[in-house]
Parts: sequence; C-alpha cells; structure tokens
Amino acid sequence: MIFNNREKSGPNHLPSALQLAELKGGAWDVVILGAGVAGASAAILSAKHGLRTLLVEAKPFPREKVCGGCLNLRSQGSLKRLGVLNQIELAGSIRIDSMHLQILATSVNWTVPAMISVRRSTLDTILVDEAVTQGCKFIDSAHGSLIASESNTRSVRIQKQDQSVVVEAKCVLVASGLTRSPLKNPTNWPAVVHEDSRIGVQCMLSETHAAAYVGTQLHMLVGKNGYAGICSTDGSFVDVAAAIDPASIQTLGGIEQVVRGILEECDAPPIQWPEFIPWMATPALTRNSSRVAERCVFLIGDAIGYVEPFTGEGMSWALASAEAVMPHVIEIAHKEWNDRMADQWSDWAVRQRIQKQKTCRWIASRIRRPRGAAWVLQACNWFPPLRATIIRKTTQ
Repeated sequence: MIFNNREKSGPNHLPSALQLAELKGGAWDVVILGAGVAGASAAILSAKHGLRTLLVEAKPFPREKVCGGCLNLRSQGSLKRLGVLNQIELAGSIRIDSMHLQILATSVNWTVPAMISVRRSTLDTILVDEAVTQGCKFIDSAHGSLIASESNTRSVRIQKQDQSVVVEAKCVLVASGLTRSPLKNPTNWPAVVHEDSRIGVQCMLSETHAAAYVGTQLHMLVGKNGYAGICSTDGSFVDVAAAIDPASIQTLGGIEQVVRGILEECDAPPIQWPEFIPWMATPALTRNSSRVAERCVFLIGDAIGYVEPFTGEGMSWALASAEAVMPHVIEIAHKEWNDRMADQWSDWAVRQRIQKQKTCRWIASRIRRPRGAAWVLQACNWFPPLRATIIRKTTQ
C-alpha cells in the first residue's frame, strides 16, 4: 500500500535554520546536539512544554543517514503522540505488510504487522520542521561540543565554519549517534565496542535499478558476511541497507561486492547496479556507553548504545529515549539538577538494554552462523508460536 502520490516526498518546506550570530547571548533551557530521530523528537517534546530549546545539527539539512528506514508499531505510536505520523504517511511513505526472510537457501514469507518505510531525509526533516513549529530554534551545519563549566548551567561551544559561539543551557541532550562527537573527552565518557561488531552501509537506488524489490514487502537476506534489508521507500527509491563484516570489504574489494555476495548466496533477484553508487557507512554498530549522564547532561538514542538493527529497532529505541528523558529535562528547567537523575537515567538505559535489545542480540548472534540460523528459520515454520514470538519482538 502506498499512502499517496509517491512523487510527493518530504514535507512542504524545510525547517528554518538560524545563523550562528543569532545565538550570541542566548540562554536556553535545553540544548540538543544532533537532529536525528532522538534529538528532533526530544526537541518537539521540549518545545511543546514551553522550554527554550535549541537543536544543533552538524550536517546540512536535509541529509540521508544509514538506516533501513522501517518504522515498527512502537515507532508509529511514538510518532503519533508527537503529532507527525499523518505527515509521514502523506509524504509518500510505503506501508510494508510482509517480510521475505532468506538465510542462504532457506526462504520464508511472513505476514507482519504493518510497518512504514520512509527515507531518513524525509522523516528527520518532518520531525525538525515540527520542532520549529512548536517554537524550537534550529541550526544546521554547526558542530556542538560540551566544554567545562563551573556554573549551575552547562556550556556548549557551537562552531560553524571558522566561527564559534558559546551558549549556556540548564540541560544538554547528546543525541549525536554512534560517534558521540560532542563529547570531547572520551575518558569521561567511555564506550565499549563489541570486538566482532559489524558496520552499517546503505545506498538509495532508483526503482529501475532494483525493480525486483519494488512493492510492499521487506526483503531480509542473510549471508556469511552479513545481512541486507531491501525495500521500497518514498520518492520512488529502493532502500538497500546492510550490516556487514568490515574485514570482508577489503577481502572482496568493496562494499558493493560484499552486498552482491549476500544476494548471490541467497539466490536473490539481482540488482542492476549503477556505475556510481553513493554508499554511506557507519562506525562499528554494536556498542554501549559505560556512562550515560553527568551533571545536566544526558545521552539519548544511539549515543547510549546500539545493537545490530532489525526492522526498525534503532528508531524505536531513539524515540523511546526521547520520551523517557523528558521528565528529567522539565525538572531541571523548572527547578535544578539533582544527582539522583544520573543514576535514574543509567538505570533506565540498563533496563532498556536488557528488555528491548535482548531479542536483537539473540538474532544477531544466530545469524552470524547462517547454516545454524537456517535451521531456526525452519523451526519457525514447524512451530508457529516461535515464529509469532520473533515477529512480535522485532516488529511491534
């Protein structure tokens, strides 16, 4: 199902961005570093509560990000509460109603709870536009970083090209993804990266180049060097996203060769690869931040930690963290920081890692041994309750 005319992609206008000079002398209740799903949704919530909110994005808007682009039911619920789900549906997004899951030669087709496929450039722009509409101030192409501060507020240096300003905030949310680039002192913010972690890669292809994958089905293909998710998305594109072993890129001669290999192992329909493919890539995916909060600072979204993605878990996790942190942000804005907040946020992050990411960790470990995983797939057909459990855990 296609929500509307697919030539209509993205919101009607781009978010209005500030210039650096406009930030001088400003005092903020909350500064949010990173305008992805976690940061932009937190900006909407903060602005709706009447807080003076500044959202800072390092890259020019709009921009794509490495992402499978599938919004599961949890994500859709969060976006509905934010008031933007209808806009996403009207932006040409695609409703995904089935999954073709193939591990080497073993293949199944499952009906899944309806997911929505949307490009990150479309989704993030809608979110930022809504934040601006609610009263948030937004600046893009600007790098924000925490700096030492002795006052009751936190100082953030914002740099754009060769100029910079320092602003003060009662609270800072770091939503900068896997790199956590605003945290200039990694010793204070240690991260544990899994030694066997895969990296994420993605490209957007025209429907002409990937005609076999056009439609309302998500294709998940698992090979010995990783797995790929392929589905239609808004703007008449096909989203090709994969988690692959970094060593295989050098061994096989490039990202395209690794993804080609996964498709060939699964005997999947070929893609007519264009001469130039604008691949994007991430750092190692599976990681945890040992510290997620300090005085007036909270990490949210992927900055907290990440597990290899499946059917929208990453975006669901980002949206959930933005909602969960908001009571702390509001309390700081209206009262002041209390050290118990850091402990509470750490407890929340640990619980989420255990509860929400447990299934992803289990699946990630299984598909690293594709032949054994193929037997699990067969077992799902023999034992429907197991299949129902996996579908529910990964798509609802």
